[in-house]
Amino acid sequence: MSYDDDDDEYEYMPAVSTALADPSEGTRTLDGWRIERLGLVQGAAGDGTIYDPLGPEGGGFPMRSGGTPVYLISRETAPGVPVAVLVHPGETVPVRTQEWGDRVATPSGLAVVHANPSSSWIEPGTEMLKRAWATLHARAAEGDSWRLENLREMLQRASVDPADWPVEPVEGDFANDWLMIPDEDGTGTVLGVLADPDGSNTTECLDAEGNTVAILLTFD
Repeated sequence: MSYDDDDDEYEYMPAVSTALADPSEGTRTLDGWRIERLGLVQGAAGDGTIYDPLGPEGGGFPMRSGGTPVYLISRETAPGVPVAVLVHPGETVPVRTQEWGDRVATPSGLAVVHANPSSSWIEPGTEMLKRAWATLHARAAEGDSWRLENLREMLQRASVDPADWPVEPVEGDFANDWLMIPDEDGTGTVLGVLADPDGSNTTECLDAEGNTVAILLTFD
């Protein structure tokens, strides 16, 4: 789903700052924005990764001790269409963004956040790919097949054979286009969000002192 361009690309940041100033499990709605705390990305790696398991590049962030909180940002009127994910490794509240960001290729249509120290590029996101594969099969059966066909093509390009992957989704998977599951080692967590295959962006978020304290992954 597309929207008209906003006057301010990050107009939700005041709502995000307010929500993070008093963080809590659950969801807050502020100024037309829905800010949902998804939980903690956890893992044995000292740095977390934001990437597409079938893509050529990724971004990183320092992990917070005990796990790094992640928040999903969407419009109040469209909670099933994520606008951005905020990864918050810092201890202080982000109040603004950098004036520039970095493009992150998400050709499979799946953005993954993890802190698994595996040296394999695909492995930390394999189970998330499988869960997305099953979910997109169910959506294709209802007439929405473009994401499945795109993922199928990207798997072929990466020489990944999904022939034995389940095609029946776990109930509730990607209900609002996101899913958090245990990582491959069973000791951490992995976040997956259905993204634009044309690419996403990461932008650093700064606190009042100008320190980088969060990373914004934008889809909108």
